[in-house]
Amino acid sequence: MTKTVHVEEGHIGKALFAFAMPVLISQLLQELYNAADCIMIGRFVGGDSLAAVSIAGIILSVFINFFIGFSSGVSAISSFLFGEYEYDRLKMTITTVARFVLLLGGSFALITYVFNKQFLSLLECPESVMSEASLYLRVCAAGIAAQLIYNTGTSILRSLGDCKSPLICFFISVIVNVALDILFVAAAGMGVFGAALATLIAQCLLAVLIIVKLYMLDNAYSLTLTGHELKASEAINILKMGIPAGMQAFFMSLSSLIIQVSIDNFGPAAMAGMSLYAKLEGVLYLPSFAYGIALTGFVGQNLGAGRRDRIIEAVRISNRVMWAVIFPLSIVITVLSPVILKVFTTDEAILFNAHEAVLFNLPLYIVYALNQVYLGAIKGLGKTFYPMICTLLSYSLFRVIWCNLLIPVFHTMRVVYLSYDVSFFIMLALLVPVYQNLISTSKSGSFLLDFVSCL
Repeated sequence: MTKTVHVEEGHIGKALFAFAMPVLISQLLQELYNAADCIMIGRFVGGDSLAAVSIAGIILSVFINFFIGFSSGVSAISSFLFGEYEYDRLKMTITTVARFVLLLGGSFALITYVFNKQFLSLLECPESVMSEASLYLRVCAAGIAAQLIYNTGTSILRSLGDCKSPLICFFISVIVNVALDILFVAAAGMGVFGAALATLIAQCLLAVLIIVKLYMLDNAYSLTLTGHELKASEAINILKMGIPAGMQAFFMSLSSLIIQVSIDNFGPAAMAGMSLYAKLEGVLYLPSFAYGIALTGFVGQNLGAGRRDRIIEAVRISNRVMWAVIFPLSIVITVLSPVILKVFTTDEAILFNAHEAVLFNLPLYIVYALNQVYLGAIKGLGKTFYPMICTLLSYSLFRVIWCNLLIPVFHTMRVVYLSYDVSFFIMLALLVPVYQNLISTSKSGSFLLDFVSCL
């Protein structure tokens, strides 16, 4: 039987760490998962094929980010019901989500398969790689439903305190993916199709493993695909929680794609420089993101148990962790960046662009980390619409408008870098009062103190 854990009692810091570490390790494994296809294609097929996989991967990442966001909204519901010991409703919720995910995933898969070339054209995919990119995208489209099943099922398991099972399942999937990449691409010479097929098989296996884990939950709330019909009002509530959370992630991906066009106008050196910056940023992004995901499940359970005092303390502890870990790490990476970046390239133009991006953004990355804390807390408190609006305003609309207005005037990549910095502060200013409003037990005036302490 899959082990679940209630976290409305016990040491808060240890519970958050126990939630966050498996998420972080899963994110690192995801990087390995993504790298496997690229390494095999790059070494055994060729540069054009690698470009095809990379472009198709951008489109797939938009869907995956939506799935991750959607699943975080679902986890807010499941964690609340688990903390409230409403096991009958929890069972109905898990069952209804499973059915909805199959329908939604199938719809996304069909849309991607039919309109794959249109999506690639929007990214200005070169004709020389269009055929292979389309092939890779069509094959991987068959695994979109499996991706949604995995992300949603994993979020539910984590919200119930089971963080190890999804990690073990994902580790198995990564091993299978790498082994099949070697077999299909390196040994059998199946090229892009082989890499896509390896990914598809690994994703389907992962979805099956997660479904099995949901079936192995306690009988009081385990998955069942027969009976246990959920009321229409509660089914609508699942959509109200999941869709805005998914759209929040979608808006972030969309803004990144739009801004990428502005970056491309500055030439290959700027493009490559931002790519190298992203590799260093990932060291800070992954733990920040993992902690935000962990906080959603923790807050949801304690909200269901009526322990708002533990929620407030958890957010304070999380902020202190960000200051103690992310801030000093960002400074260390910034200082060492001239040396680290030379590991990737010796091209002076690329190094200049990458180093400028680091200098402008990483020292202020603590603000983004704090945003993840409040995003995780607000979702755990059952509100996903507010984070969606905040993300749309600060990360999407603001950055796009900022770049479109200022780049023609100053024509420098520093405009792009500053758009990220300013948007971090705007996001924080939008999130903190929403969080304080939701925590009705906060004392008068605590908003100002909390906001100032964050800055």
